[in-house]
Amino acid sequence: MGHEHQQADQLARLLAQQGFRVGVFDAWPERASAGGVDLIVLDLGQATTGEGVDLVARIRSQVRNMPPILAVTGELSESELAGLYDAGADDVMFKPLRIAVFAARVQALARRVYPSQELQTDVLKVGAYVIDVAARRLHLDAQPIKLSSREFDLALYLFRNVGRLVSRATLEKAIWGRELGVDSKTVDTHIYRLRVKLRLQPENGLQLASVYAQGFRLIQVVTLS
Repeated sequence: MGHEHQQADQLARLLAQQGFRVGVFDAWPERASAGGVDLIVLDLGQATTGEGVDLVARIRSQVRNMPPILAVTGELSESELAGLYDAGADDVMFKPLRIAVFAARVQALARRVYPSQELQTDVLKVGAYVIDVAARRLHLDAQPIKLSSREFDLALYLFRNVGRLVSRATLEKAIWGRELGVDSKTVDTHIYRLRVKLRLQPENGLQLASVYAQGFRLIQVVTLS
Protein backbone atom coordinates (compact mmCIF):
# COMPACT_ATOMS: atom_id res chain seq x y z
CA MET A 1 0.00 0.00 0.00
CA GLY A 2 3.07 2.23 0.14
CA HIS A 3 4.65 3.98 -2.82
CA GLU A 4 8.12 4.78 -1.49
CA HIS A 5 9.89 2.75 -4.15
CA GLN A 6 13.36 4.08 -3.40
CA GLN A 7 13.17 3.01 0.23
CA ALA A 8 11.59 -0.32 -0.74
CA ASP A 9 14.49 -1.03 -3.08
CA GLN A 10 16.99 -0.03 -0.38
CA LEU A 11 15.39 -2.37 2.16
CA ALA A 12 15.24 -5.16 -0.40
CA ARG A 13 18.97 -4.83 -1.11
CA LEU A 14 19.70 -4.85 2.61
CA LEU A 15 17.70 -8.03 3.18
CA ALA A 16 19.25 -9.67 0.12
CA GLN A 17 22.70 -8.96 1.56
CA GLN A 18 21.58 -10.82 4.68
CA GLY A 19 20.69 -13.91 2.69
CA PHE A 20 16.95 -13.40 2.16
CA ARG A 21 15.27 -13.88 -1.23
CA VAL A 22 13.22 -10.70 -1.60
CA GLY A 23 10.30 -9.68 -3.78
CA VAL A 24 8.93 -6.11 -3.91
CA PHE A 25 5.27 -5.58 -4.85
CA ASP A 26 2.99 -2.53 -5.11
CA ALA A 27 0.02 -4.65 -4.07
CA TRP A 28 -0.46 -7.95 -2.30
CA PRO A 29 0.35 -10.73 -4.83
CA GLU A 30 -2.47 -13.24 -4.55
CA ARG A 31 -0.19 -16.06 -5.70
CA ALA A 32 1.72 -15.64 -2.45
CA SER A 33 -1.35 -16.91 -0.61
CA ALA A 34 -0.41 -20.43 -1.68
CA GLY A 35 2.64 -20.34 0.60
CA GLY A 36 6.36 -20.07 0.09
CA VAL A 37 6.53 -16.73 1.88
CA ASP A 38 8.58 -16.79 5.09
CA LEU A 39 8.18 -13.17 6.21
CA ILE A 40 6.14 -10.16 5.09
CA VAL A 41 7.20 -6.51 5.40
CA LEU A 42 4.07 -4.46 4.84
CA ASP A 43 4.45 -0.73 4.14
CA LEU A 44 1.07 0.78 4.94
CA GLY A 45 2.07 4.09 3.37
CA GLN A 46 -0.76 6.61 3.41
CA ALA A 47 -3.43 3.99 4.02
CA THR A 48 -5.97 4.63 6.73
CA THR A 49 -5.64 2.50 9.82
CA GLY A 50 -8.80 0.64 8.86
CA GLU A 51 -7.39 -0.24 5.44
CA GLY A 52 -4.15 -1.43 7.03
CA VAL A 53 -6.00 -3.56 9.57
CA ASP A 54 -8.18 -5.06 6.83
CA LEU A 55 -5.14 -5.96 4.72
CA VAL A 56 -3.29 -7.57 7.62
CA ALA A 57 -6.39 -9.56 8.53
CA ARG A 58 -6.89 -10.65 4.89
CA ILE A 59 -3.29 -11.83 4.60
CA ARG A 60 -3.63 -13.71 7.87
CA SER A 61 -6.76 -15.47 6.62
CA GLN A 62 -5.35 -16.36 3.18
CA VAL A 63 -1.69 -17.31 3.60
CA ARG A 64 -1.35 -20.96 4.49
CA ASN A 65 1.95 -21.02 6.35
CA MET A 66 1.18 -17.99 8.56
CA PRO A 67 4.45 -16.06 8.07
CA PRO A 68 5.30 -13.22 10.47
CA ILE A 69 4.16 -9.74 9.41
CA LEU A 70 6.22 -6.62 10.10
CA ALA A 71 4.06 -3.56 9.44
CA VAL A 72 5.70 -0.21 8.65
CA THR A 73 3.54 2.83 9.23
CA GLY A 74 3.36 6.46 10.26
CA GLU A 75 2.29 7.78 13.65
CA LEU A 76 -0.60 5.89 15.26
CA SER A 77 -2.73 6.27 18.33
CA GLU A 78 -2.61 3.56 20.99
CA SER A 79 -5.92 2.09 19.83
CA GLU A 80 -4.84 2.11 16.17
CA LEU A 81 -1.61 0.32 17.06
CA ALA A 82 -3.55 -2.24 19.09
CA GLY A 83 -5.82 -2.78 16.08
CA LEU A 84 -2.87 -3.75 13.87
CA TYR A 85 -1.62 -6.25 16.44
CA ASP A 86 -5.12 -7.66 16.93
CA ALA A 87 -5.46 -8.11 13.16
CA GLY A 88 -2.32 -10.27 13.10
CA ALA A 89 0.75 -8.05 12.79
CA ASP A 90 3.71 -9.54 14.68
CA ASP A 91 5.67 -6.30 14.91
CA VAL A 92 5.17 -2.64 13.96
CA MET A 93 7.84 -0.06 13.09
CA PHE A 94 7.27 3.65 12.66
CA LYS A 95 8.64 5.99 10.01
CA PRO A 96 11.19 7.35 9.51
CA LEU A 97 12.91 3.97 9.59
CA ARG A 98 16.35 3.46 11.04
CA ILE A 99 17.76 0.93 8.60
CA ALA A 100 20.05 -0.90 11.02
CA VAL A 101 17.22 -1.29 13.53
CA PHE A 102 14.91 -2.50 10.75
CA ALA A 103 17.41 -5.21 9.79
CA ALA A 104 17.74 -6.30 13.42
CA ARG A 105 13.95 -6.50 13.87
CA VAL A 106 13.58 -8.65 10.73
CA GLN A 107 16.28 -11.00 12.02
CA ALA A 108 14.57 -11.16 15.42
CA LEU A 109 11.24 -12.09 13.82
CA ALA A 110 12.89 -14.77 11.71
CA ARG A 111 14.64 -16.28 14.74
CA ARG A 112 11.44 -16.31 16.76
CA VAL A 113 9.34 -17.99 14.10
CA TYR A 114 12.02 -20.30 12.68
CA PRO A 115 14.16 -21.15 15.75
CA SER A 116 15.55 -24.35 14.25
CA GLN A 117 17.09 -22.50 11.29
CA GLU A 118 20.45 -20.95 12.07
CA LEU A 119 20.84 -17.51 10.53
CA GLN A 120 24.25 -16.87 9.06
CA THR A 121 24.14 -13.20 9.95
CA ASP A 122 23.78 -13.74 13.71
CA VAL A 123 27.54 -13.34 14.18
CA LEU A 124 29.76 -11.10 12.07
CA LYS A 125 33.54 -11.56 12.28
CA VAL A 126 36.02 -9.06 10.84
CA GLY A 127 39.60 -9.59 11.90
CA ALA A 128 39.82 -9.57 15.70
CA TYR A 129 36.33 -8.08 15.96
CA VAL A 130 33.23 -10.19 16.58
CA ILE A 131 29.73 -8.72 16.47
CA ASP A 132 26.84 -10.71 17.94
CA VAL A 133 23.96 -9.16 16.02
CA ALA A 134 21.19 -10.82 18.03
CA ALA A 135 22.65 -9.92 21.44
CA ARG A 136 23.84 -6.52 20.14
CA ARG A 137 27.33 -7.01 21.56
CA LEU A 138 30.74 -6.31 20.06
CA HIS A 139 34.02 -7.90 21.15
CA LEU A 140 37.63 -7.12 20.30
CA ASP A 141 40.07 -9.95 21.05
CA ALA A 142 37.28 -11.63 23.07
CA GLN A 143 36.87 -8.52 25.26
CA PRO A 144 33.43 -6.87 25.29
CA ILE A 145 33.21 -3.21 24.29
CA LYS A 146 30.37 -1.14 25.70
CA LEU A 147 28.51 0.85 23.07
CA SER A 148 25.35 2.92 23.09
CA SER A 149 22.48 1.70 20.92
CA ARG A 150 23.24 4.26 18.21
CA GLU A 151 26.98 3.51 18.33
CA PHE A 152 26.25 -0.19 17.90
CA ASP A 153 23.98 0.48 14.90
CA LEU A 154 26.66 2.64 13.30
CA ALA A 155 29.42 0.09 13.96
CA LEU A 156 27.29 -2.74 12.55
CA TYR A 157 26.53 -0.76 9.39
CA LEU A 158 30.21 0.05 8.81
CA PHE A 159 31.35 -3.51 9.53
CA ARG A 160 28.81 -4.83 7.03
CA ASN A 161 30.30 -2.48 4.45
CA VAL A 162 34.02 -2.98 5.05
CA GLY A 163 36.04 -1.52 2.18
CA ARG A 164 33.13 0.49 0.79
CA LEU A 165 32.89 4.26 0.79
CA VAL A 166 29.76 5.17 2.75
CA SER A 167 28.48 8.70 2.33
CA ARG A 168 27.49 10.88 5.27
CA ALA A 169 23.91 11.10 3.93
CA THR A 170 23.69 7.31 3.69
CA LEU A 171 24.77 6.93 7.31
CA GLU A 172 22.35 9.61 8.47
CA LYS A 173 19.40 7.93 6.76
CA ALA A 174 20.44 4.42 7.83
CA ILE A 175 21.12 5.17 11.50
CA TRP A 176 19.06 8.28 12.27
CA GLY A 177 16.30 7.77 9.71
CA ARG A 178 16.80 11.18 8.04
CA GLU A 179 19.43 13.64 6.86
CA LEU A 180 20.65 15.70 9.81
CA GLY A 181 21.64 18.89 7.99
CA VAL A 182 24.92 20.35 6.79
CA ASP A 183 25.78 21.95 10.15
CA SER A 184 25.23 18.81 12.22
CA LYS A 185 28.28 17.26 13.90
CA THR A 186 26.35 14.22 15.12
CA VAL A 187 27.90 11.78 12.65
CA ASP A 188 31.42 13.11 13.26
CA THR A 189 30.96 12.76 17.02
CA HIS A 190 29.81 9.15 16.72
CA ILE A 191 32.60 8.32 14.26
CA TYR A 192 35.15 9.74 16.72
CA ARG A 193 33.69 7.70 19.57
CA LEU A 194 33.84 4.51 17.51
CA ARG A 195 37.47 5.13 16.58
CA VAL A 196 38.34 5.48 20.26
CA LYS A 197 36.13 2.77 21.76
CA LEU A 198 36.85 0.14 19.09
CA ARG A 199 40.52 1.08 18.83
CA LEU A 200 40.21 1.20 15.04
CA GLN A 201 43.89 1.35 14.22
CA PRO A 202 46.23 -0.70 11.99
CA GLU A 203 47.54 -2.90 14.81
CA ASN A 204 43.99 -4.19 15.32
CA GLY A 205 43.51 -4.80 11.60
CA LEU A 206 40.96 -2.08 10.87
CA GLN A 207 41.11 1.64 10.21
CA LEU A 208 38.17 4.04 9.91
CA ALA A 209 39.12 6.65 7.33
CA SER A 210 37.39 9.96 6.61
CA VAL A 211 37.21 10.75 2.90
CA TYR A 212 36.98 14.52 2.46
CA ALA A 213 33.58 15.74 1.22
CA GLN A 214 32.49 12.16 0.51
CA GLY A 215 32.08 10.08 3.64
CA PHE A 216 33.80 7.30 5.53
CA ARG A 217 35.44 3.98 4.74
CA LEU A 218 36.23 1.13 7.16
CA ILE A 219 39.41 -0.45 5.82
CA GLN A 220 40.96 -3.81 6.65
CA VAL A 221 44.69 -3.32 7.17
CA VAL A 222 47.10 -6.14 6.40
CA THR A 223 50.32 -5.84 8.37
CA LEU A 224 53.43 -7.48 6.97
CA SER A 225 55.62 -9.26 9.50
